[in-house]
Amino acid sequence: VHQGKVFSLCVWIPDPDAVWVSAQLLQDYSPGENHLLLQLSNGKVRHLHYPLDSPSDLPPLGNPDILEGENDLTALSFLHEPAVLHNLRVRFLDYSSIYTYCGIVLVAINPYDQLPIYGEEVIDAYSGQDMADMEPHIFSVAEEAYRTMTRSEKNQSIIISGESGSGKTVSAKFTMRYFAVVGGAAQQTSVEERVLSSNPIMESIGNAKTIRNDNSSRFGKYIEIGFGRKGDIIGANMRTYLLEKSRVVFQASAERNYHIFYQLCASRELPEMRSLKLDAPENFRYTNQGGEMQIPGTDDLSDLERTRSAFTILGVQPDQQMELFRILSAILHLGNVNIQASGRMHSSSFFPADDHSLAVFSKLLGVEGPQMAHWLCHRRLAVGGEMLAKPMSGRQAVEARDALAKHIYGQLFTWTVQRLNSALRAQRGHVKSFIGVLDIYGFETFDQNSFEQFCINYANEKLQQQFNRHVFHLEQEEYVREELAWSRIEFSDNQQCINLIEGQLGLFDLLDEECRMPKGSDESWVQKLYDQHLTSKPHPHFQKPRMSNSAFIVLHFADVVKYECDGFLDKNRDTVFEELVNILKASQSELVAELFQQQENAPSLANGGVRPGKRATREHKLTVGFQFRQSLQMLMDTLNSTTPHYVRCIKPNDFKEPFVFDPKRTVQQLRACGVLETIRISAAGYPSRWTYEEFFSRYRILLRGLRSPEQVQSLCKQNLPQLIPDPDQYCFGKTKVFFRAGQVALLERLRAERLHVAALIIQSRVRGWLARIRYARILWAMVTIQRYCRGALARRLALTLRYTKAALVIQKTYRMVVVRQLFLVIRQATITIQAFTRGTLARQRHRLLVAERAAVLLQARVRGWLAREAYRRVRAAVVLMQCCVRRRAAKRELMKLKTEARSVERYRELNKGMEVKLMQLQLRADQQVGEGKVDLLASYVLHYSVFFFCRFSSLYLTLLLLSSSSVCVFVHMCAEWQHQAVSEASAALRAELDEERRKYQGLLREFARLEQRYDNLRDMSLLTEVHNYNPSYRNSEIVPQKYSLAVNTILVVFFFSPNDNIRVDSAVSLPPGLPASVIFLCVRQADCSGDQTRARSLCSAAVTAMKAALKVTSGFEPARCTICLTYNAKGQYHSTEDDTDTIAAFLSAAPVVSRLSIPLYSVPALLEAETIPGLCGSAVKLGTSRKRAGSDPRTVGGDAPTMASVLRELGALHTALSHQALPPTLIEQAFHQLTYLISASALNSLLLRKDMCSWSRGMQIRYNVSILEEWLRSRSLQAGGAVATLEPLIQAVQLLQAGKKTEADARALVQTCTALSSQQIVKILTLYTPHSDLDERVTLNFIRSVQGLLKQRSDGHPPQILMDVRRVFPVTFPYLPPTVVHAEQLVIPDSLKISFLRKA
Repeated sequence: VHQGKVFSLCVWIPDPDAVWVSAQLLQDYSPGENHLLLQLSNGKVRHLHYPLDSPSDLPPLGNPDILEGENDLTALSFLHEPAVLHNLRVRFLDYSSIYTYCGIVLVAINPYDQLPIYGEEVIDAYSGQDMADMEPHIFSVAEEAYRTMTRSEKNQSIIISGESGSGKTVSAKFTMRYFAVVGGAAQQTSVEERVLSSNPIMESIGNAKTIRNDNSSRFGKYIEIGFGRKGDIIGANMRTYLLEKSRVVFQASAERNYHIFYQLCASRELPEMRSLKLDAPENFRYTNQGGEMQIPGTDDLSDLERTRSAFTILGVQPDQQMELFRILSAILHLGNVNIQASGRMHSSSFFPADDHSLAVFSKLLGVEGPQMAHWLCHRRLAVGGEMLAKPMSGRQAVEARDALAKHIYGQLFTWTVQRLNSALRAQRGHVKSFIGVLDIYGFETFDQNSFEQFCINYANEKLQQQFNRHVFHLEQEEYVREELAWSRIEFSDNQQCINLIEGQLGLFDLLDEECRMPKGSDESWVQKLYDQHLTSKPHPHFQKPRMSNSAFIVLHFADVVKYECDGFLDKNRDTVFEELVNILKASQSELVAELFQQQENAPSLANGGVRPGKRATREHKLTVGFQFRQSLQMLMDTLNSTTPHYVRCIKPNDFKEPFVFDPKRTVQQLRACGVLETIRISAAGYPSRWTYEEFFSRYRILLRGLRSPEQVQSLCKQNLPQLIPDPDQYCFGKTKVFFRAGQVALLERLRAERLHVAALIIQSRVRGWLARIRYARILWAMVTIQRYCRGALARRLALTLRYTKAALVIQKTYRMVVVRQLFLVIRQATITIQAFTRGTLARQRHRLLVAERAAVLLQARVRGWLAREAYRRVRAAVVLMQCCVRRRAAKRELMKLKTEARSVERYRELNKGMEVKLMQLQLRADQQVGEGKVDLLASYVLHYSVFFFCRFSSLYLTLLLLSSSSVCVFVHMCAEWQHQAVSEASAALRAELDEERRKYQGLLREFARLEQRYDNLRDMSLLTEVHNYNPSYRNSEIVPQKYSLAVNTILVVFFFSPNDNIRVDSAVSLPPGLPASVIFLCVRQADCSGDQTRARSLCSAAVTAMKAALKVTSGFEPARCTICLTYNAKGQYHSTEDDTDTIAAFLSAAPVVSRLSIPLYSVPALLEAETIPGLCGSAVKLGTSRKRAGSDPRTVGGDAPTMASVLRELGALHTALSHQALPPTLIEQAFHQLTYLISASALNSLLLRKDMCSWSRGMQIRYNVSILEEWLRSRSLQAGGAVATLEPLIQAVQLLQAGKKTEADARALVQTCTALSSQQIVKILTLYTPHSDLDERVTLNFIRSVQGLLKQRSDGHPPQILMDVRRVFPVTFPYLPPTVVHAEQLVIPDSLKISFLRKA
């Protein structure tokens, strides 16, 4: 492609700032020339001589303008680094599109902004759609994995990788949310809720703020989401990899520890948290090292509440949560333990006796403080069979303390993961297949790289190898499917680098061997590396730094990384002394003991080994590197057994600025994450592939011979050798023609040349030749002079800057020393003065407090004595007064009781009414016994009433005698006793009289209750329950069990049974209104009998059957039945006034029916149906024919949805509704809801499909919509608003057809598209793609002009891109007097077997 005439082509040349810049070729290139004449087009309009040493140094060619902004990088004609970088920049900055396909890889660029592209309406738009048809999105990858799993019943994996801050965690969260929505019910079930609840827990204990990311995951995780037979989530399992435990004890500048520590400190004022003795994070050593206590825009207190709520959802009880928080708080207090050095040469260490932090740490963990203090400063050694305790230096003690803190946190992290897995384990059935989501760290390289970066990069080497082989396998599968004669594609395999790390005598082997040596050190280990891989057997991927003997260099696939060996052995061992672990095992806290006792049972799951103090009996423990290799190998085995899907997250800049694109950082990540390797593998084969029909449609002007569509394949095979002489540059398959990289651009160029006039070509070449000769001479002279002048000035400036920097360093150091000495002297003097002054003031305050306390005590004693004397006098006077008053009241009460005792006739009057009631009750009971309708309970009520009458009569006589005797006693006592005895007798008499009154009132209430119960039992005797239906039963009344059976039968016939298919035909063929009438009679009977529970259960059963029928089927057929049944039932209930509560649940099915009844094929019919033949057939866009590699091949020529099929289904629905005698207003409202959903779904699909946004496709969609409009008007449905709901879709296609160039066009668009929001208009303009040479792209200036006009427009549209497909319009039921329905009047077919509803 580079040879010959490539004039006026676009090329890419390297640039130190932008990495690659675009340039225009100004002069033909001929083999043998040593330079190219270029014109830069990056804002610097200047000419440039590009030097060439050989033809291989030619710059990469640019792609045609028609491919700019392509959503799949593999569809580009030229596949190379500058083309990929430019395409990503254009999509990210110009189109605000953060997702781009690269074959089977989804490239996701972090926007550092909140975008409205993750709502439920977006999930609905992507659910069930083909990945190749939709715009790139994380939901598209999730949908592809879900569909592949349900279709092929094979496990899937989604591998999400990238740098810290690139958005891996957010992508994983949205992926899991998508699965929770599409794999669950309309509302989240407990399983989906638990799966989503694991995210805040793992973020709090595994994420931290770093320099590059405010919420960086410091561990890798692989979550397997298990699905059942029906595709619903039934469980999940999580595996974690390489937790960064060193962050617990150390944080770099501007970084934080794990979020959970700051969340606990923020909640220290809560009542339940006060026992943890927490303080501000600035006061803890483990949280204040980075200097960052707060993350802007986050609230640690609310984050802790979310974490606790997630723990509760996952079944962790509050007391166990507090145990976990106590352990985390103890780690913070452990970091504040003050270890002091002592002895000669500081060879020993000790704890102060009053160390508060150590006491709090021991109390929170329930361990012995003295033992913990002793073994933190000592270690146990075995010398000659005798155990000795050797003191440790201060530095060693600090290291032991930090190792213990890391070990505790690692064990707690492992326990939390295990607890989450137990809560997420499948409980509803067997997991048939799963989708794994791998959120793992990307390739890392820093100024200082240690053991963590080494393990991370090793994991990325393994993942890159698996990725390369998978891409290669997919490419070869495509070639085999098309029966191509292909040769094996060579790709860079990083097996040598992997062997260097994990092979025999590799880096890990030598590291583990050195860890087992008694006196192993980092220096001896790195020396062994030099001897093995430099001297003995030089390895191509291993190097030694020139200026260092304590580091080594590994040539990874992504970059060359230098590792500092300091700390490798300690991090690989990750050990803690056995004595400290034994103390924790004996903890009084159950959780603490469980953490360290389970370590013995599962050593392979532990985050680190335990180092015994006795070296002689020390067992071999698994190192961190060995465990990591094992877990990584298990992960690779899992990934190899699944179908992988790849998401590569890119961090566009290091400043976290929204929509800022740094090309240097981006291209560095593209090289590291394997995207460019994917392109290289694709470019090594046949990256461009076209079907014969598409190739013929695009390049028919280059083909000679009979241009008949029936002979497309033979015509292509006949003419293509003449266009591309080299047969190795193309290949013919069964259904496609394949091209090497750059051949499509060559065909485009040939096609463009064929369209130009020869005279214009000759003129342009002659004038260009003359101009270039003159321009080359001038440019060469100017460039030479400028080069020498700039070089001299640059050298002079560099020397000046070097001297200036040296002077500044000297001045800075000297001034720092002087100021620090002065500060130390002043601070010491100030502290001394403050100490003496504060002591004097404290002693003065103490003397004043002692004197004041003595005076107060004396005053208190005197005032108490005076108060007690006054109280005694007042109390004596009050007692005397009370005695007088009570004696007077007793006299009055005695006279009152004497009067009441004589009025016995009053009780006789009260009993007259009771006797009459008992006689009536006896008479009614005798009548019922004669009719045989009184059961045992009614007889019991009768006998109880007679007993009550007898009891009342005896009570009456007793009351008379009691009253008479009381009077006699009173007269006798009045003559014999004094006033005090009279008072006591009166009080006793009154109490007894009150007791008898209460008993009498209680008997009256009991009688009334029994009388009411008797009436209820008499009414219920008419509705005796029959549990088993008997055809010979002659009772003509509808009983509760019977109408339940009737409703179930109607639902089974009208909808479906668990073992049968939908019975639509039989349901529609029933007499109009029959199902609604049957359900109405049954519910009405239950309502009239007062059984509200039974009435609601019947309504709920009907609604559940409707939803189930609509969920498991597609099409309009179930909608006919459900809409008819719902609206007819409402019409039956218009005759009652008390039906609101009973029928409310049943009427809730109406909006659900309308929402679920829309068929899936109505949207593709509107957008894709070729109602106008040939309109879109010739408009084949360049590059769109390439399907994404790895997508399943789908048969072409199947039954495509058409507008005729949609109208046929709509007509059947309208006929069924009319047949069931629904009012016209209800039919209009049903179609109003239905057309809204069709319009909203079609518009949402249009906004997410770039291939639909063209002039020709807009014309086709407008014609399809007009057909639907005409059908609605022919059925007189426009009055209900059905046509008006199509207005947003109509305006969207008008936007595609309108002019989009001038300012007047922009104003016309804004005035016309009133039903579209501003976001929707801009989205359609950015997606607009020309499908022919006569059309042009929408310029950015025009889009900005439209945005400016839209800001001036005040509309009430919500700020979201997609329409809400879940919107439900309110349903208004007109009042129509219903006909009286009786069971005996219903025409019930015998096939329903519910004839018992009719009277015999």
